[in-house]
Amino acid sequence: MPDRTIAFILLAAGRSERFGGDKLISPYKGKPLWRWAADAAEEAGFHERFLVIGEHSSVRVPAGWEEVVNADAAQGMGTSIAAGVSAAMHHDRVVIGLADMPMMSAAHLRRIASGRGAVFTGYEDGSAGCPAGFDGETFAELRNLTGDRGARGLDLPNLSIIEPADPTLLFDVDLREDRYIEH
Repeated sequence: MPDRTIAFILLAAGRSERFGGDKLISPYKGKPLWRWAADAAEEAGFHERFLVIGEHSSVRVPAGWEEVVNADAAQGMGTSIAAGVSAAMHHDRVVIGLADMPMMSAAHLRRIASGRGAVFTGYEDGSAGCPAGFDGETFAELRNLTGDRGARGLDLPNLSIIEPADPTLLFDVDLREDRYIEH
């Protein structure tokens, strides 16, 4: 289980433009989409959890989570990473996840948490992305992210990539039709 020096940051401030509405509160297999990623973080054992939302979000932050409102959410994911890391500065490490990834497993999140340096999840197309973990020495760079630019564009030392045990864990909901895909 991750210790208290490791925080989990769930990014839930996106605009859902391709989806055509507020996708994170849309039902997916019986509960709001964002709850799946939140439940995985809770099951993984993160004691410190931050939920980054936009100013007018329909997501209601549950007990056990700290709300982080990103007033600049419309400018892109980089601003949400910056807001989340700013809120979690007193931790030694953060793991960042996306609220539109309902299949993410607690086991994979724990693997990311136990890594050292920058740790990204490897995708089948060879790219790297979320969930991802970062040690404190990268926090200053993460807090300066802007726009839609994520952390993989940074020149980070000690970078490693962890492949998920099952590639279906990387499924994310972008379009309304994606909610009905069974895995």
